[in-house]
Amino acid sequence: MSPEELLRRALHAHAQRVQPSADALATIQERIARRAHLSRRITVGLASLSSAAVATAAVVIAGAVSCAPPSTPDPLPPGDPGPSVTTTDSTPTGQAYRAPIYYLGEVGSRVMLYREFRTVTATDSSLPARVTAALQEMLRDDPLDPDYFGLWPDDAQVRDVRIEDGVATVTMAGVGQNDVGAETAALTVEQLVWTVTAVAADTGSPLNGVRLSVEGLTGSTLWGHVDIGGVLRRGDSTQVLAPVWLISPQHGDTVGRTFEIHLAGTVFEATVNLRVRAPSGDLVLETFANLDAGAPARGQTKMTMELLPGQYTLEAFVYSMADGSVQAMDDHTITVR
Repeated sequence: MSPEELLRRALHAHAQRVQPSADALATIQERIARRAHLSRRITVGLASLSSAAVATAAVVIAGAVSCAPPSTPDPLPPGDPGPSVTTTDSTPTGQAYRAPIYYLGEVGSRVMLYREFRTVTATDSSLPARVTAALQEMLRDDPLDPDYFGLWPDDAQVRDVRIEDGVATVTMAGVGQNDVGAETAALTVEQLVWTVTAVAADTGSPLNGVRLSVEGLTGSTLWGHVDIGGVLRRGDSTQVLAPVWLISPQHGDTVGRTFEIHLAGTVFEATVNLRVRAPSGDLVLETFANLDAGAPARGQTKMTMELLPGQYTLEAFVYSMADGSVQAMDDHTITVR
C-alpha cells in the first residue's frame, strides 16, 4: 500500500472519532456574528476619526523617533547658532543665492533678533557683492514672517561695502535720522552686524567685525543712542538673539507630508516645546524637542514630522518656570502637500 493511501486512511479514521455536539452549528454562527460586529466597530471607529486626530497619531510616531539631536551637528561659525546655507565663490555672476537675513521681533517686552534665509542676487560672486545684496534685502523690511520687522529709515541705502583685514566697512546713506529708543536703536545696528558676519561665515571667510560709515553723520553716535565709532562686533547672543528660533520650515513654506523641523535656542534644560494647530486653531499635537545644548549656550536640533495634507501653524516656545505661561513663541504657518 502506498504512503498516500496510508495517510488517507489514517485521516479518515481520525475524522470518524470526532463527535460534534448538538449545538455546534449555533456556536459557530454566534462566533461568526461576533467577528462581523467587531469588524464593523473597528471600521466605523476609524472612519469617525478627524483628520487632525489621524495627523496627530502620525506626528507622535515620527516625532518620538526623531527628537534626538543629530549625531553629527553641522559646523557652526563662531557665535552663529544653527547651520546656514553654504555658498562658494563658484557662484556665477548675477546668480541668486540664499543669504541669512536678521530681523527684529518682540519677545515679551523686549526686541530681539530672528533670522530667515532669503534668496538674493549679487552683482558678482565676491564677498562685498554678497554682503551688499543681503543688506539690500534686509533694508526692504519684507520678512516672510509677519511677526518680524525692521526699523531702518525708509530712505536707507547701502552705498558701498569693502573688506579689508577681516573687517567689512559698510557705507550707508539716508540713515542719519531715526526716531527709535535706545534699546531698539542698538538692536537695529546689531541686525546689520549679525547679517554681514553671517553672510561672510557662509562663504567660508569669517569677519572680525564691521565698521559702519554713515554719510552726513557728525560724530560717531547714531540716532542719539548708538556709538558706531570703531569696529562693531556681535553682541552677547543671550541678550541679542530671541530665546527660541523655528528655523525651518519658514513661514509660508510648502513641504511634503514628511518633513524636517529645525529648532534653535537658548533655553533652560535645552527643552523647546512644539505645538501644531489646524487653521481653526484646534490643537493637533503638542510635543517637545531636546536641543544639543542648554542655556547659557545656544543649542539646536532637528526632528522629523509627518502630517496629512493641509495648512498648519507650528508653534515653538518654552513654558515659564515661574507661572507655566507660554514664553518666547516663534510660530510659522506652513502648507503640507
